Amino acid sequence: MSHGASMEDGTILRRKGRGIFLLAVFAALALWGASAGFSQAFTLEEALTQALASHPQVRAAEEDLRARKALERSSLSPYAPSVDLAGSTAKISRGGIDDRRDLWSLGAEYLLFDGGARFSDWSAARLQLARAQEALRVARLDVIRDVSVAFFLVLARSRIVAERTLQVEDARKDMEIAEGRYRLGVAMKSDVLQASVRYEEALYEKSSAEGDLSTVQATLRSLVGRPMDSTEEPEGSLESLGTLKDREWLLALTEERPEVRQARLDVALAESQVQKTRSPFLPKVTADATYTSNDGTGYYGGVEDEKRVGVTASWNLFRLDKFSNRQAALAQLQAAKDRLAEALRQGRLECYNRYDRALTARRNVDLARSVLVQAEYNYRQALGEYRVGKGDVLSLVRAESALGTARVRLQESLGNWNVTLAELQRAVGVERLDELLKTE
Repeated sequence: MSHGASMEDGTILRRKGRGIFLLAVFAALALWGASAGFSQAFTLEEALTQALASHPQVRAAEEDLRARKALERSSLSPYAPSVDLAGSTAKISRGGIDDRRDLWSLGAEYLLFDGGARFSDWSAARLQLARAQEALRVARLDVIRDVSVAFFLVLARSRIVAERTLQVEDARKDMEIAEGRYRLGVAMKSDVLQASVRYEEALYEKSSAEGDLSTVQATLRSLVGRPMDSTEEPEGSLESLGTLKDREWLLALTEERPEVRQARLDVALAESQVQKTRSPFLPKVTADATYTSNDGTGYYGGVEDEKRVGVTASWNLFRLDKFSNRQAALAQLQAAKDRLAEALRQGRLECYNRYDRALTARRNVDLARSVLVQAEYNYRQALGEYRVGKGDVLSLVRAESALGTARVRLQESLGNWNVTLAELQRAVGVERLDELLKTE
């Protein structure tokens, strides 16, 4: 058998052994969590469902949407007649004689024409309602991104803790070998000290990894509305989910981002305000009908009831503010168009940059896997040489440290790949991650 084939077989066996060890570590962590509080695993979909149902940002956006729906119905009021009921009673003295007068009236008024003001108000209310719907989309997308990022960071850092635990075991094994060789008189005291320092460094790195994991766990639990001390842990994979769709296809999707749609609605809203500024230049016509009942004593006892039907027209000939208001509305319309262009530019730029970062993160995963294979082989080689007295402890310590770094870098690369996908998903403006990936 060739040397290359034997090395490949050895690598496969070491990977299997490493996988068994990591499985044991995860099982131990699961058992510990269960004994501490009967922990249950939850998936990303479950986390997103809980977060979208309980997050204050989403709930506030939902309440704003309800308010806009009510205001949109309220804007229809000028299209319905106004009906008023009024009544009064009075005591009137005249020439030493006191009379009483009772009066009540029922009147209705209907706006026939106002130059388009009420239509502009109704259009503006509808646009504000649509804008509130887009604001809800923004809130949902932000929460989806935040939860997804925290979820993937927890998965990655959980694996990093497992890798750091394995690293501690390797460092402890190296230290025990150095101590054994020192007791046999075939190694120097400095070998033991070097291995001991490396073992302490591995413990430190493991402790730091556990602290980082605790931080992102608290963040995720807060986002999904769970207690900070909850023992429930996320369950999922960091492996490659597929291939990204074409950049141009995703860039086209950014034109329907909620921020862009809001900017378009702002342009339409500004146009409705421009139309409304035409109203003061046109006449206003209303129709009204009133029935008045009169009752009383003395002079007022014989007053008959009154019925009135009429049409009233008014036309303002000059008012300075209506000219200024129109100029302001035209300027605001142009500003809204400029903000729309900026929203489109920012959306495309963010998508373009996030796409590049995702591609880089995906390449880094493959590179990290290759580095790990080489680091595993290098460490086994250095360990074997040191055992038979052909290598020095410094080479062994460096090889073990490089192996630990390679293991962690792979998990970091996998986590970063998934995080960049979540950020690209937000940049594009879609709620599902699979909308970014090609169907295999």
